[in-house]
Amino acid sequence: MGNNTWHAWFDGATKDTNPGLGGIGGVLKGPAGERIEISTEIGHASNNRAEYAALLAVLDTAIAAKIQSLVVYGDSKLVVSQVNGEWLINAKELVEMCSTAQKLKAQIPQFSLEWIPRTENQEADVLSKKAIGVVDKESLDRATWMKITEIAKPYGLSGVALGKKLDVAKLRENGKPTQKALDSGVALRVHNGFGHDDFWHRTLLPAVLREEMLLD
Repeated sequence: MGNNTWHAWFDGATKDTNPGLGGIGGVLKGPAGERIEISTEIGHASNNRAEYAALLAVLDTAIAAKIQSLVVYGDSKLVVSQVNGEWLINAKELVEMCSTAQKLKAQIPQFSLEWIPRTENQEADVLSKKAIGVVDKESLDRATWMKITEIAKPYGLSGVALGKKLDVAKLRENGKPTQKALDSGVALRVHNGFGHDDFWHRTLLPAVLREEMLLD
């Protein structure tokens, strides 16, 4: 591989269950500092289908960008080994996806597909989860996303007092963000090892409460 080589990473994720709502993530980095990101929801899928879909999206993007030399990295041993022809495919639903991946990679003159550990694939992992509204605590921007008590302080309010305003605005119910809050981007549900943590947007939340005449 020469100086014109691009490097790409792919990952797939499912939300809450497997199969479940699927998301794909990918990032392509060029020799001159180019960067292309992929983060898309793909509907109901198994984890393996999501991984394959992420690889296909990376290959499609590379071909569209006329990339001639590409190294792709993924943490799915199954996908990497099957596309490289090292493993047999037991699941019928993956046969066509593998065949498509092999046809696409053949369109890139210099190409290799390599397995990496999950710890080295974090950018693609974050993008795949972001597509389905799942955020890891480690990747959270804590300058933007805060707990209610932190947001309440500059307004001279307690977390309980601000929480009551959220309830009135129908942004919270039974102590949890409503779908309205999640959809409007003022709240974020973050997976932890036991369930979810809820965070609120430092500037968007007060702005919405002002619009509702609930905050000075």
